Amino acid sequence: MTEGPLTAAPPTRSPLSAARYCLVESRPVVQIVFLMRFLVGAVCGAVVGDDWSVGGVLLGGLAMTCAVMAAYLLNGVMDIAEDRANGSRRPIARGALRLRTAAAGVRFLSGAALVLSVFVPGEFWFIVLSLFLGYAYSVPPLAAKRRTATSAAAVIAMGASSYLAGAVSAGGGGISEGALLFCGLLALWMGFVGAVTKDLGDIAGDREAGRRTIAVVYGERTARLFAAVSAIVLGTAGLLLGLRTELLLAGAVPLASGAGWVAVRCLWPDKAQARGPYRAFMVTQYVANAGLALGLLVGK
Repeated sequence: MTEGPLTAAPPTRSPLSAARYCLVESRPVVQIVFLMRFLVGAVCGAVVGDDWSVGGVLLGGLAMTCAVMAAYLLNGVMDIAEDRANGSRRPIARGALRLRTAAAGVRFLSGAALVLSVFVPGEFWFIVLSLFLGYAYSVPPLAAKRRTATSAAAVIAMGASSYLAGAVSAGGGGISEGALLFCGLLALWMGFVGAVTKDLGDIAGDREAGRRTIAVVYGERTARLFAAVSAIVLGTAGLLLGLRTELLLAGAVPLASGAGWVAVRCLWPDKAQARGPYRAFMVTQYVANAGLALGLLVGK
């Protein structure tokens, strides 16, 4: 592939700039929502037990953040061709962050996540699982990203791992059945809605890279229909669960409302905003996670 404007930026040489570019490459918006999942899990664990560990939550949250950053930074390293084809402005794709520097960042963050998790009882294996899933998602021969089904499975497992890691870090008495089910729905939301809508804006690069996503194999219209139906099913399930357990309503209502928003953006697309459904998915999971945590805390 010939180099164009996306690779025109000179590679960074400052360690501080390299760290900043690594942070940008790991997608802070995604990092925040993964941290939210961890904290929601911690709240779920804390409200069940009589006592909980603030230090465990802080240290465990830092460990999980390092693990997720490592996974997304690795994804940026492995997806350079697709990202350039899709017009990405992230640091690796535009040539501002060297691959060697990014790879060093992956190793550092992975090691930090493992070391930190040792000091949080019960979290170590969730960190190991998260790091493995990040590797399996991006790196051949597994490369789960190549197909929507395997991509969704990896994303769902990583989301569930975040919630459960948060619960054990709190040192409480586990998670109530209702909260566990709702966290499961939010993890499924990541796989059946997020993993599909994310691909809607990346069809050209995915096709060039030989990926077999729903949008590439069956067409954009089918992918949009699949995401819309999945959103409605999960939103309805969340609302029914919220009506059964009132503490969950603060998360269920935004999930159901967001499901309708995603469906509308999928079924009546705006050609100028191919990533509109994915943005609706992201906003929905932010509000639903925050609502779930607030509802549990207020209702304790």
